[in-house]
Amino acid sequence: MLDAFGRLRVVNNRSAMAFSREIAAYWEGDVASTAADLRVSLHALWIHVIPTLRPWGSLKQLAAAHQGRLIYIICSQLQLDRPSLTEKLKNASDLKLIFFVHDILPSLFPNFFTDEDARLYGQSMENAARLADAIVVNSHATAESFNSRFGKRLATGTLVVAPLGVSQPANIEPPPAPRQQPCFVMLGTIEPRKNHMLILDLRVKLYGDLGPSTPHLLFVGERGWKNQDVIELLEQSGPLRGFVEECGRLPDTTVAGLLKGALLLPSFAAGYGLPLPEALTQGTPLLCSDIAVFREVGGDISDYLDPTDGPAWYVAVRDYAQPQSLKRQAQLRRLASWSRPAWQQHFAVVDVALRKL
Repeated sequence: MLDAFGRLRVVNNRSAMAFSREIAAYWEGDVASTAADLRVSLHALWIHVIPTLRPWGSLKQLAAAHQGRLIYIICSQLQLDRPSLTEKLKNASDLKLIFFVHDILPSLFPNFFTDEDARLYGQSMENAARLADAIVVNSHATAESFNSRFGKRLATGTLVVAPLGVSQPANIEPPPAPRQQPCFVMLGTIEPRKNHMLILDLRVKLYGDLGPSTPHLLFVGERGWKNQDVIELLEQSGPLRGFVEECGRLPDTTVAGLLKGALLLPSFAAGYGLPLPEALTQGTPLLCSDIAVFREVGGDISDYLDPTDGPAWYVAVRDYAQPQSLKRQAQLRRLASWSRPAWQQHFAVVDVALRKL
């Protein structure tokens, strides 16, 4: 971890594991609890205070003491904007570096992000390509985009494709109250890339045609950036009132219970699209964008549509809202052949990359 002075420090294993379990419990059931949020924050603060106060525990010293036997895995995309940290580690020993890259979307689609985020992200990915002994990515689509954008800095064979696993929730909370209308869910941060506006626009058209029979829509996810038009539409009164519900942040167990209608993923771009395999694992049919990574993850099970084709989405959503929808039933039959991607498969690929290093 980085301490208050910008140094990489070693964290006690027991404290790290306790913190990991606390975060897991937070996401699984306590994410809406202010007390749980405070506990996690205080634990994080405590973990950062302890190494700052003690004179030992430098990661640079640890690397020097384990010459040729240390692999440093950065599985978030943090620290990449400060390359001097990892350069010092590599210079201090024969240390091997592995980075996990979820996507390079800010570099591919800067209009969906703030200018500062796009700039910093591009620098981080250049640093990753230059410093890494191996880069693990979550999909072939991410590998191809990374290689096309930053491949000139990469050594041959350093990209490792390890698709993410999906966990089956141990406990699933039923929705708080059954709804009379068919229910659709959009899962993810409210930001331009997720294309919430398309779904809101067709929801207004559906209300004009169906009135009280309009399908219910749930937005699960926090408000992000560059979304003022969507937020204004959500907050205003009118035909959306009563048919569109903004749920915000919810625990994993609650989200799993909500995925019983149909999932809508009209995103313009994604690095992996974790809600897609999560929904299929729950036996939930979905309509999603016809983009390469969704095709890679969803195979021939999902129904795919152009994210810019509003009329096609209108027809598909209206069809799926019917109790006897033939297309929906066909996807449910295809779901019988779905095989959940397991974390064991992900780490089997990662283990091979580790052994090679």
